[in-house]
Amino acid sequence: MKPTNHTTGTVPLARHLALAMVLACSSAAVASSKTYTLDADFALGILDGVNYNAPNSNQLQLNEVGTTFPIAWIANAGEDTVSKFDTNSNREIARYRTWFGPAGQAGHFNHLGNAYAGAAPSRTAVDIQGNAYVLNRHFSQGTQSAAVLIKILAEGFIDRNGNGVMDTSFDANDDGIIDASEMMPLADLNGNGIIDDNEILDERIAWVKRVPDGIGAPLRPTGVLGRALCIGTDGNLWVGLFSDRTYYKVSAVDGSTLAGPISTVPTAGQPSAGSWTPYGCLIDSNGTLWSASLSGILGKITNTQSNTGPYQVASFAGNSNYGIALANNKVYLGSSNQVFDPATNTFQAIPNMAVGSAGIVADGSGNIIAGSTTIRKVAPDGTLLWQAPLQAGGSSSVGIQVDANNDVLQIGFTSAGRIQKYRGSDGAPLGVFPVGNMPYTYSDATGLVARNVTSPTGTWTVIYDSNTAGMEWDAISWTESVPAGTSITVSVRASDSAANLSALPYVPTANAAPLGISGRYVQIQTRLNGNDSGNSPILFDLTIAGAVMGCDINGDGVTDSLDVALVRAAVGQAALPGDVRDQNNDGLITVNDVRLCTLKCDLPRCATP
Repeated sequence: MKPTNHTTGTVPLARHLALAMVLACSSAAVASSKTYTLDADFALGILDGVNYNAPNSNQLQLNEVGTTFPIAWIANAGEDTVSKFDTNSNREIARYRTWFGPAGQAGHFNHLGNAYAGAAPSRTAVDIQGNAYVLNRHFSQGTQSAAVLIKILAEGFIDRNGNGVMDTSFDANDDGIIDASEMMPLADLNGNGIIDDNEILDERIAWVKRVPDGIGAPLRPTGVLGRALCIGTDGNLWVGLFSDRTYYKVSAVDGSTLAGPISTVPTAGQPSAGSWTPYGCLIDSNGTLWSASLSGILGKITNTQSNTGPYQVASFAGNSNYGIALANNKVYLGSSNQVFDPATNTFQAIPNMAVGSAGIVADGSGNIIAGSTTIRKVAPDGTLLWQAPLQAGGSSSVGIQVDANNDVLQIGFTSAGRIQKYRGSDGAPLGVFPVGNMPYTYSDATGLVARNVTSPTGTWTVIYDSNTAGMEWDAISWTESVPAGTSITVSVRASDSAANLSALPYVPTANAAPLGISGRYVQIQTRLNGNDSGNSPILFDLTIAGAVMGCDINGDGVTDSLDVALVRAAVGQAALPGDVRDQNNDGLITVNDVRLCTLKCDLPRCATP
């Protein structure tokens, strides 16, 4: 993660006043509200890429060392599935079919153990919300699919059968690996050779689309091979077709083709080493796409944030390349173990990276890791940090990833389906773990690049329990500092069951805007988005306020003379958001609030029970 831009400890006056009111006001008077402003408050939530570290305490800002989601999405090319692998517990927690199967079902092309036949998924990408995208390469097999792109949701589900339950793959027997019975089936019901919406039974799969889709751009035949997938600064996808030497832009919302074909033939006047065959891509914070090619060419496409172009295309002659990584404002290439400097358009060898490699990756501090058997990690200046031999029980890999703890995942390319894990700090072996058949993933399978290079971001997520079923939530308000190009966004969801929250979609909200949601538990996700200069926004405080319901100030379940007396005693005081004593919600406790509270008494003459 790029360095953050912290405050010097000066706290806005409004924040001091709000904090003073929180401390002065009785807890019963604000029972439906909660303000988060101190370190202890922020510690109640989950910090993901953000911190409240001294000297910038009692506020949230982006981390200086990048991190990502504790999930790796591993495409299993030998069986047309993708594994959802929990990198904290080192267990497979779900597996999804990316094509028709298992063997014997209509539309199935049996190539078990062959990573270069059939749909053969390989490239995966993860957006800043944690949603995963998987690209089937589609070797020629008599179908209508040139490349097929699948979106898998991180949150919520699509209730296609209307039963109110999330029907999806999960580890039903809790053994850490998904077997065939724990995956939702997928069959070509009408025999048309494509995955139609009604054939998607797993309700975490949002959509499956051909690239191109035949609407935004004409269909392509099979055998042109979808071999590049990356996420842009606007959150949309770029897909490269190897044999066609073209790229297409695809909507992350519905999978529709937004632009293309964009040829890899360089634009007149741009640097040119000839056109190239897309073989993996990443997009930097300026919206520039960098493409590996298998050959000695590094490709470049600018202005990817646009759906209409113009796109400037360029290419540069280096040595053979395979995987690709972005860090330190440079482009790193596997196979040749070269680094390209866009400031000078020059290549050089990565110092001390003297290992055979295919995949290559950068960790959250910009250190570079590569290797097919022996793994090496070098600092940005080329200092060798560690070297690790292949673990016992492991196998040679084409893919390498970095997880949320900056540990290293080596994707063993074998029918046994293995992930070898190494400690990021020193390369110590951490074990060998099973996934699917012929795992073949070396793109941004954890979202580390998307979250720290393409769109620097982090989240703070917290659940507040109102202790009131059906609680109506009024608004969320917050105090922020947002340098140019940065932002803070807040989303929310609510339910009477804490366990049901994860199945619900987040709903974005504006600062102090009406919410219109209800539920005992409210979950708030606050996202901090940095800019490409390394500046971080700062969240000073956040308040969730429940709608005023009755006038039960002392929290005893009724409105009576005791509550009226508490409102009268506070006349003249400023009110907090959601303060039950502020019955007319004008920000000040007055005699009008006393009258309104009296009208809500539960018994005649406002008697106590």
